Amino acid sequence: MGARRGISVLMAVHGSDDVVFLDAAMESMTVAQTRPPDQVVLVKDGPLSPAQQGVLERWKAQLGERFDVVSLGVSFGLGGALNAGLDRCAYPFVARMDADDVAFPERLERQAVLMEQNPEIGVLGSGAREIDLAGHPGPLRAVAEGHEALVSRLWACPFIHPSVMFRKDLIVGVGGYDPSLRRRQDYELWFRVLEAGGRFANIAEPLIWYRFDRNTHKKQSVSAAWRQGVIGARGSRRVGLPAWKQLACFVPFFRSLLPVWAQHGVYRMLRPFDPRR
Repeated sequence: MGARRGISVLMAVHGSDDVVFLDAAMESMTVAQTRPPDQVVLVKDGPLSPAQQGVLERWKAQLGERFDVVSLGVSFGLGGALNAGLDRCAYPFVARMDADDVAFPERLERQAVLMEQNPEIGVLGSGAREIDLAGHPGPLRAVAEGHEALVSRLWACPFIHPSVMFRKDLIVGVGGYDPSLRRRQDYELWFRVLEAGGRFANIAEPLIWYRFDRNTHKKQSVSAAWRQGVIGARGSRRVGLPAWKQLACFVPFFRSLLPVWAQHGVYRMLRPFDPRR
């Protein structure tokens, strides 16, 4: 087994995030973990509500110096916020987490041990179990596992971003997240990681509850879906994926042209054919 490495958790919170979900996310990634993190870096992406601030103050009182809060006066978007937080991460393993998801208790331990045993792995994600806004469990989000399988699916973004643990030096070495992108920052990042020689893996079992319901599609505007397609097509071309995969990157764009209720139905209908599996 490789040497035990320290873990930093990297999160960002926006004023629109739900207070109850934020508190649950914090609990699940700290005191509820079988291997607690050595540090939690949370970036305030712009002003927060008094209730949100109260949650952070309670966790600061409980975690002490292990909880590092980075305050941004205005919202920079997720990419800029994560870069600001990445600068403050003090440990070699960085575990991403979103402010509305819930980690399984063994998440950090499972991922850290696998990366300690396999130093060639630079980015390690996992499967996820969906959960809706009311807390009702949903279906499994299955993922491919090995490096070659993930490279062949890179056009479809085969990682669930809040499930990922990565090596800080690898991500810093490729320039971090693109701060100009307010959505799909992870999608663009994985192409650069591959170009730099980084290796990928997923743990097939779910290690997070991933917040998702029909309202999730409202976040994906037509313009955002088009930009996602452009990111995927350009990245796929750079890493040598075939032309049909470059074109397939625009499937979410065409889906975004439908009414929200229809988008959700199409998503459910196509789930058995999800190319990320």
